Amino acid sequence: MSQTGPLGYRRDVTASRTAIQRWRPTPTLLQALATAVLAGAAAALTRRVDLLVLGTPFVVVLAWSLATRPTRAPRLTVELQPAVLHEGGSTRWSMELTDVGDADQVVTTVEGRRFLDTDPPFGEIVTPVHGDTARQDITVRALRWGAQRLGGTAVTAVSPWNAYRFGPIDVTPPTLQVTPGALLFDLDATTPHPQGLVGQNRSRRRGDGSEFADIRPFQAGDRLRRIHWPVSARTGELHVRTTYAEEDAEVHLVLDASADVGTSEGVDGAASSLDRGVRAAAALAQHLLRRGERVELTVHAPDPLHVPLGVGLRQHRRILDTLSRVHVDVAGLGRRTRRPRPLRAGPGALVIVLTPLVDEEHTGFVLRLAAHGHSVIVVDCLPPDARIGRSDDPLVGLAWRLRQLERGLEIDRIRRLGLPVVPWRGPGSLDQVLRQLSARPRPRVRAR
Repeated sequence: MSQTGPLGYRRDVTASRTAIQRWRPTPTLLQALATAVLAGAAAALTRRVDLLVLGTPFVVVLAWSLATRPTRAPRLTVELQPAVLHEGGSTRWSMELTDVGDADQVVTTVEGRRFLDTDPPFGEIVTPVHGDTARQDITVRALRWGAQRLGGTAVTAVSPWNAYRFGPIDVTPPTLQVTPGALLFDLDATTPHPQGLVGQNRSRRRGDGSEFADIRPFQAGDRLRRIHWPVSARTGELHVRTTYAEEDAEVHLVLDASADVGTSEGVDGAASSLDRGVRAAAALAQHLLRRGERVELTVHAPDPLHVPLGVGLRQHRRILDTLSRVHVDVAGLGRRTRRPRPLRAGPGALVIVLTPLVDEEHTGFVLRLAAHGHSVIVVDCLPPDARIGRSDDPLVGLAWRLRQLERGLEIDRIRRLGLPVVPWRGPGSLDQVLRQLSARPRPRVRAR
């Protein structure tokens, strides 16, 4: 029986293996048998009592082991709770053996995995048996987003004197889904050019809202609660307060996952370009969706991913799940990538492109967005100290320096077209840029 779901994983491993699993004698038992037989034969042939005395303990252990030979087959149940967690969070990988009253201890070996920190560390875990059930719990902390598979696990039950052994039972652990961590992120600036129905962004038109706009004479249809009594009493005519309408905005997050440049050491260490891009996309999506914006996610990768426009917590969950399935690719100079597909964005939409700008295809993609009149922000996710290949290879270092010079020229070209290129520095990275875009007139989107 197995149960899988978004919150956990549980499986009865030996339910289908009890017919083929059984207690087997160990080399220790065979050594005791051979020692007892040899000591007895040598004592009989040489008529030496001391040899018989030396072999007596082995005879006692052998007789005790044969008399208490285990007969019941243990059943193993493994559990991972939860199976989905945020980057930097912890889960519990548990192994429970039942019907082990005849065993003396349970030994579990677990293989190590990168980006998974465990307590106790990966290796061999020995648990004495008290009663009819033995349980072993391993705390696993995920250090990086993505699909992280736990190390291969083998569980073995051992009888007293290490005479008989049941197993090892090989367990193929499930894949742990790790979503990008929720970074502390906030924007003081509003989203430029909102064009929705409801939201928290101040519109340039008058309507129902909370931000004061003006005071004007009363007109038919005005609500009585809008009457401004101080001005009405002073002028002798009714006056009402007017406010700016509040609208939501359409935001498109475009993540360039065609290359991963730099070193990734998890949440506690250095971050590669893809780490910075994925975490930035998660932080932006969380903040914008909490403000009531409509958010879409497009991932340009060897296996493209897409989340259509949506709002609310369910959309946030979809985006995090999609980001956790981004395929990591290794950057290579001169490698051709698939051309990004055109973006379907409505008038007034804000497009945020998160890219390390090491691929000419994505530079062209940004220029095409600008040509169609969209409000575009380019977030540079390349780490300042990024390196590729072997650091001791002079040719690779020279090629990377040349690519950085070309990259600088491409960034200057993008900026000359009026598109901001902002290095990602966490909270506050986009405030100044959004204020500048809000001050500009609404762009006219050219039809394709």
